[in-house]
Amino acid sequence: MKIIFDITIMVFLIPVFLFFFPIIYLLIIILDGYPAIYVQERVGKNGKIFKLFKFRTMDESSDEDLHEEHYKKLADKETIEPSLEPGNPIRIENDDRITKIGLFLRKTSLDELPNVINVLKGEMSTVGPRPLVVYESKLLGDYQKKRHSVKPGITGLAQVQGRLDLSLQERLYWDIEYVESYNIFLDFKILFQTIISVISRKGAN
Repeated sequence: MKIIFDITIMVFLIPVFLFFFPIIYLLIIILDGYPAIYVQERVGKNGKIFKLFKFRTMDESSDEDLHEEHYKKLADKETIEPSLEPGNPIRIENDDRITKIGLFLRKTSLDELPNVINVLKGEMSTVGPRPLVVYESKLLGDYQKKRHSVKPGITGLAQVQGRLDLSLQERLYWDIEYVESYNIFLDFKILFQTIISVISRKGAN
């Protein structure tokens, strides 16, 4: 059912992909230069590493090591526990490395459009927990295995709850909730709520 669901959604998404992809690609090159596509290793199902495709939203001179160092410092202090009311909520603050067009792409979620390639390759699903980079995943401790027991998705239960407004603990709570409560009707519900969230820009700070 999950495969049939993804194939059905791809039938509708591919025309959107083919229309918007070249437009956004050219805009990024004109406004910010090459490359327009950002490729990064992420953790997939059962911990398998794959290369995620996104539109680049940050300055090309951005130092990824600084972002990784931030997560490593967090990992040294504590392990993220799933909670809707964490005593010490950890949030990722606004990043000044984001470009002007990148900010627009993130608020509209169009930066994730190249994820369609990953779905077609079988590395991702339409709906599921968002794929994490390795150093983010390590923050989850023993919860990594359960969270990565399903394919990561373009959108997920955590994204429709508030996207970037959520703390890391809240995101993990909803990711685990998705894994434990999965059914095909939940995927349809999340997909519908995603459309509403994107249109209303809920949680796109």
